[in-house]
Amino acid sequence: MKYRDLIHFEPVESVVELKGAAQKEYAFKLIDTYVISEHMAEVIDEVIIEQLQFNYPADNKGLFIVGNYGTGKSHLMSVISTIAETEGTSDRINNDRVAKRAKEIEGKFKVLRVELDGITMPFRDVLFQYMAEYMQEIGVDYELPDLEYVKSNKDELLTMMAAFNEVYPDHGFLLVIDELLDYLRSRKEQELILDLNFLRAMGEICRTTRFRFMAGVQEMLFDNPTFQFVAQQLSRVKERMEHAVIVREDIEYVVSQRLLKKDEKQKAFIREHLHKFTSLYDKLNEQLEKYVELFPVHPAYLSTFEKVSVAEKRVILKTISQEMKKLMDKDVPDDHPGLISYDSYWPHIEGDRSLKNNANVKAVMSKVNILLDRIDNAFTRPAYRPMAKRIVQALAVFRLTTDDIHSKVGVTADELRDHLFLYADLPEQDAEFLRTTIESVLKEILKTVSYQYISVNQENGQYYLDIDKDIDVDSLIEQKAETLSDHQLDRYYFDILAQVTDSDIDRTYVTGFKIWSHELEWYEKRVTRPGYLFFGAPNERSTAQPERDFYIYMLQPFDPPKFKDEEKPDEVFFKLDTKDETFIRNLQLYAGAKEMALAATSGTRRLL
Repeated sequence: MKYRDLIHFEPVESVVELKGAAQKEYAFKLIDTYVISEHMAEVIDEVIIEQLQFNYPADNKGLFIVGNYGTGKSHLMSVISTIAETEGTSDRINNDRVAKRAKEIEGKFKVLRVELDGITMPFRDVLFQYMAEYMQEIGVDYELPDLEYVKSNKDELLTMMAAFNEVYPDHGFLLVIDELLDYLRSRKEQELILDLNFLRAMGEICRTTRFRFMAGVQEMLFDNPTFQFVAQQLSRVKERMEHAVIVREDIEYVVSQRLLKKDEKQKAFIREHLHKFTSLYDKLNEQLEKYVELFPVHPAYLSTFEKVSVAEKRVILKTISQEMKKLMDKDVPDDHPGLISYDSYWPHIEGDRSLKNNANVKAVMSKVNILLDRIDNAFTRPAYRPMAKRIVQALAVFRLTTDDIHSKVGVTADELRDHLFLYADLPEQDAEFLRTTIESVLKEILKTVSYQYISVNQENGQYYLDIDKDIDVDSLIEQKAETLSDHQLDRYYFDILAQVTDSDIDRTYVTGFKIWSHELEWYEKRVTRPGYLFFGAPNERSTAQPERDFYIYMLQPFDPPKFKDEEKPDEVFFKLDTKDETFIRNLQLYAGAKEMALAATSGTRRLL
């Protein structure tokens, strides 16, 4: 069965333009295709329509529609503005709650739509110019004033609304603005202060007139650190604005109900298909219905997309549409889940020419290209090559979700398994077995690229793309470790013993010998007994004066010296009896790093 047999796929391949909603046919199509989740129905009902209506007295404020690029912000504003402008449109809404409440604003507004696309004029000037021209178009006797002599923005807005009310006594005037945040970001400090004062004035007259104001912004304006230098002005604007926020659950709903809509028969097949893999992935069984609704898109795709720092200029619905078009004529696999996740977003980043000059993307891209090339040409486990490439691409995308691309933050093998739905042919369907396999693939990737560009945080098991790891330190240490003699291993074994026993390796009791004065507590007598601790055999130690109660010898495990044990009652010998592979390997790496540090430059030494 092919993917197209399981999905009523309706692609979103174009960006909604707010001004396009002025064309009735296009506007109706936008209403017909707008999918409303329960959360969004609540927002539209209790926030948006509540602030727009003028049927009963309320503390009306301006509206900010908050949503990242591609989340449907412009679509929502187009729908609301069309309903407000045109009678009979609420019946087209596919949510009963919203359709009922929308009657309160349906056809009761004259609507002006404005897109602030790259303009440099002052905010007040450009809006007054737009509003004056629009008033003339709809027969209102209001002309653009000489703004240089306007003493009060609020009074001028009231004058405009008085002229509007004479012609349209039963209507309100709705001003809708898209891409406001981009415009405000381009403004200098003094300009921005004036812009914010005008925003506040528009918010204030919403309370006393039928003027309404709605603007789309990509993020919360008042919490944006970019504008902290005008915090006082922002706080005054905040008092006269309400936020309608598009959250991730709303995006998931749109994806499942519009792009990837399914009937019950299709859902049943998908449910049966995914149920075969519930033992492999955490939360798949508990959240099976969510995975069915979004199939074949993994929920992690959406949550990670939101965090990618360069994803603002991408459009999530359009990107998913493009991914789906590639899948539609392919067969749904029987032997693995067949979901796409955020690793598939990397080719979109790589192919976006506008990102080529982004320093962070450029840095990540240079490492990823090398990694993928080495996997293609030098990966020693061909069966796992597709998994390895997916892992690298996932690490690349995740790297761009962090505030600092140099931070030591990444994802664990468990997270890679569950968020990408990585799959391998296993003797048994077991999540731990799959995680172990993924870890072995990660280690093989590290070996393939000589331990460059990818690092692992040993404390939490997170793997991450390491932008700074250009020097092949791990490989150099590995190579050095393989050349160490038993005598060198014994030396670094004693280094570790010195740390464990709190013995200062540079401050011995007798210069040139690894001997320290040592005391042991005699519990029964509540006193201590003085003695000596020595690393090595009796025939290697110096004569230590004065004589003490005991002598402890820690013998070399790899190249032990020959000596005669005289079985003296005051002597105790400790010898490492069991040397397993883990211990030997760790000691070799420690010794290799120490040896490399002796001859390394100061910059490289910090990496060892």
